[in-house]
Amino acid sequence: MFRTWITVLWSIRRRLRLTWTLLNDNRIPLWQKAIPFLPLVYILSPFNLLTFTIPLLGQIDDVVLIILALDVFERTVDKDILKEHRA
Repeated sequence: MFRTWITVLWSIRRRLRLTWTLLNDNRIPLWQKAIPFLPLVYILSPFNLLTFTIPLLGQIDDVVLIILALDVFERTVDKDILKEHRA
């Protein structure tokens, strides 16, 4: 169980580092760079009722949204640029 958590945390760390380097790349359009920040609109929204009604589930929901946004961001970036940054 502990090894699974370490693996998950290490994977999230790698994805955040990849996202950071992609955000600093000038070849990626601004609209694509906005994708990782879209969950913040929901998280900071006053209509985020799930966080207030079910506390633990609300935080898990927010983390899942962030991970999905990072996934969508990586899928929209040009494959050659993504491969270059992963290397």
